[in-house]
Amino acid sequence: MLEDGGLATYDLPGEEVARVFALKREHSRLSANDCFALVTTTCQENGILLTGDNLLRKVATARAVRVHGVLWIIDELHAAGVCEVELLISALQVWRADDAVFLPVAEIDKRLRRLSA
Repeated sequence: MLEDGGLATYDLPGEEVARVFALKREHSRLSANDCFALVTTTCQENGILLTGDNLLRKVATARAVRVHGVLWIIDELHAAGVCEVELLISALQVWRADDAVFLPVAEIDKRLRRLSA
């Protein structure tokens, strides 16, 4: 389904995998998945790293990688008019109510107000 929607898979070449391990050694607090995500993003033309992890954001920004979070996706979907407003509101409400989701409540509320207007 994701591939039908335009998602593409990407295999990292060996030299890029080596960069992942070097990044992990340099930033031991990053997870292996974080390191793979960052290196993979740098391999993509116009790549954007989507994360809410503060350390990963800092490392990516220091490497001039474009970084955004999930709330940016909501903004982009709304601006492009490619998603029903009700679905965006529903997603925000679900995230707001979920203790396992670590998004700033004030930012969620701001978007809920804007979308509900």
